[in-house]
Amino acid sequence: MTFLQPWLLLALPIVALPVIIHLVNQWRFQSVEWAAMRFLLAAKALSRGYSRLRQWLILALRMLAVAAAVFAVSRPLSRGWLASLGGDSAAAIVLLDRSPSMAQAAVAGGESKLATARRQVVTALETLGTKRVILIDSVTGAPLELASPRALAALPETEPAAASADVPKMLQAASTHLRADSSAAGSIWICSDQRANDWKPADGAWPAIRQQIAALPQGVRVNLLAATDPGDDNVAVRVTKATLEPQGKGWELLLDVVLRRQRDQGPVRVPVSVELGGARSTVEIELAGTEAILARHAIPVDVAALAAGDGSPSDLARGSGWGRVTIPADINPADNEAYFTFGKAPTRRTVIVAEDPRALGPLELVARIPPDKLLTAAVDIVAAEDAVGMGLDEVALLLWQAPIPEGEMAALVERFVDRGGDVVFLPPESPTAAAFAGIGWGAWSEHSPPLRPASWRSDEGWLAGTLTGQALPVGELEIRRACALSGEGTALATLPDDRPLLLRAARDRGAVAFLATTSSPRDSDLAANGIVLYCLLQRAIDDGLAAVGPARMADAGEPAGPNAGAETRDAERAADDWRQIAGPASPSTESGSHAGVLASRGRLVAINRPPREDVSPVLADEQIDALFQGLSLSRFEQQAGGLGNLVEEVWRPCLVALLLALAAEGLLSLPHVSPGVAARSAREAML
Repeated sequence: MTFLQPWLLLALPIVALPVIIHLVNQWRFQSVEWAAMRFLLAAKALSRGYSRLRQWLILALRMLAVAAAVFAVSRPLSRGWLASLGGDSAAAIVLLDRSPSMAQAAVAGGESKLATARRQVVTALETLGTKRVILIDSVTGAPLELASPRALAALPETEPAAASADVPKMLQAASTHLRADSSAAGSIWICSDQRANDWKPADGAWPAIRQQIAALPQGVRVNLLAATDPGDDNVAVRVTKATLEPQGKGWELLLDVVLRRQRDQGPVRVPVSVELGGARSTVEIELAGTEAILARHAIPVDVAALAAGDGSPSDLARGSGWGRVTIPADINPADNEAYFTFGKAPTRRTVIVAEDPRALGPLELVARIPPDKLLTAAVDIVAAEDAVGMGLDEVALLLWQAPIPEGEMAALVERFVDRGGDVVFLPPESPTAAAFAGIGWGAWSEHSPPLRPASWRSDEGWLAGTLTGQALPVGELEIRRACALSGEGTALATLPDDRPLLLRAARDRGAVAFLATTSSPRDSDLAANGIVLYCLLQRAIDDGLAAVGPARMADAGEPAGPNAGAETRDAERAADDWRQIAGPASPSTESGSHAGVLASRGRLVAINRPPREDVSPVLADEQIDALFQGLSLSRFEQQAGGLGNLVEEVWRPCLVALLLALAAEGLLSLPHVSPGVAARSAREAML
């Protein structure tokens, strides 16, 4: 147990005061032997044991009354796990997880995990007498000092958002603030639901975080308010793809809609409503496991009407538009809707930098043939020595068959990938030691007879099967020469000796891939077996178009902003006035962290929660303990809508104990009168 006024416990020694008074009274009188009293003492010997027991009980009750009074004025607190809080009650740092999973409630329409945690932390800090509160929320990530704990309940920085949390980054910000301000709090309060995607247990920053917190002079204690209910019966909806494709003489909007849930709760039919241009349609999707996909749901679209828009929020501008899909309300309203944007495809522009003319021809031919006659394509061929000055603003795909770029050229390609462009590197005749995205070329090897790919990713990505389910004939390719690859990445296709044939680097935006052979006839039959090369390049172009088209979809919290790379974000915002045309109102400083649709100069971007928010495991308590190994950690488990407080004063029970002890002591102190004496006294009173 802990106390708000612990210094008053110094008065506990006065509990011995009744014993001292009793001993003093014993010393005031001297015992004298008197023969006439011996017979009376012998007569009372039988009742001496009860009399002594009553005296001890009276003495104990008096001591209990004094102790209860001391405890009451010391203002004790409940919840034994808070007994080790320590630290300075004048200030506290609160780390608030505002991710979509924290919007989950116990029942539909009930209080969310976030609201419950916020309410309980406010009550606890007020009870503890906290004077200052430093808030670090999962969206801004910057320390914000508040005047009082109650301010947590009124700030927009404590409301739900669509962006994921980064708990390691928040803890780093907290430790940095504590190190800079030696007078700051010695306690950290974390409000989270322990989702793995928010806590990132594999992040290499955790050891450094533990060292930084352990080295703080304040003796920091971490208090975790955890809401770990996974919400197994919750269903999330999202649009993974929205494309405008020609159909006959018109156009169709093709939507890929996905439903997900944490665990299989049996088959259920979920009505999905699609809102587009003021019209609403509903389609039912059967969710039989943990995921169901509605692929290429077609909606006719009048492109002429789209092109006629004047750019106002009520119209669709430049052949682009937006819409929303929704499902019925459940325990988490944050994942019951998803926004999408679409637009008439721009020119499918490709830039080729090639040193081998034999590899250039097939690449140019494949890139110039769009998948539909209503689409347009363009190819620009640039010499390697002239690549530094090339423009990549409207380019979807960059094919690079030359030594890996370095210096200024590498920086140009890096910016191109950061804004969402795709790059496919093909090996040069003389590889260098340079690397890009952590991957570089090795030595060439010749194979006779030719090698055939042993495995490839046929379920998704650039080598996935066709819409009819038929697999691409990747296994029929003949690889006569292959260049070794060094570095870490995802192998989309491998050779029989487990060497990667197509290796993709890990990137947050854009795509960087390395193909270990070329389309030259002396290296492979990619040119002869053109279907594989065609699908690979056209799908890469499709992915790259998302960054240059009039409409795109982005994850909330992307560092690149609505339509730019990280390095060009500030210039983009200065040049464009992004306005919100759909979605709930949100602070302008957090526009990229809330679901909705933003528009600027005919461009649209749909902001939605990241896919990892739909289904993410909850970390076990043992995993959390391992992350804070060596630190003082206290955990409090709570449920959404819970009415219990983290900490409560319990001085009232102490006063009740005081009154009961005094009443019992009074009853035991009444003089004992025998029945005979009582009857005689009654008769004498009547006479």
